[in-house]
Amino acid sequence: MATSELHDRGSPERRQHTTADRSWMLWATIGIGDIWVAVLLISVFAPDLVSGSEQQHLPVAAFTTWFWGGIGTTVYLLAMSRLRGSAAWEPIWIGLTVGTFAVWAVATVLAITLPVMETGSDPTRIPFAAFFAPAAAALFTALAGLIANLFRGGSR
Repeated sequence: MATSELHDRGSPERRQHTTADRSWMLWATIGIGDIWVAVLLISVFAPDLVSGSEQQHLPVAAFTTWFWGGIGTTVYLLAMSRLRGSAAWEPIWIGLTVGTFAVWAVATVLAITLPVMETGSDPTRIPFAAFFAPAAAALFTALAGLIANLFRGGSR
């Protein structure tokens, strides 16, 4: 009887663990979606690097933002994986997801709307925000993950 009680899917411990896993997976998916929607928006709408006498356009954000989105996703998933396992940490992983959303939303707005620097007689337009906003978002995602794991307290 004791063995069947341990494997009973209806037991309160089992239901709490299943609920925690589902919630963790939901919030992890939302966080990953936030990052990649931001990457897509930056890649499509950020201003191009314009250079040369013929004013050639180079979509720098479309080349570099995907890399920083991959880095941001990796550090986000590493942080979330350390928060997995206890339903008591649910507010922390929700906070990490909301923080990640905020960081990437700010990076998206900055990369798309900040003005570009113009230089030279054939004006070269350099979109510094499109270069640096995604890198900063990946860095701040890592910082948010570190802070979330500090709030967890290290106890298992």
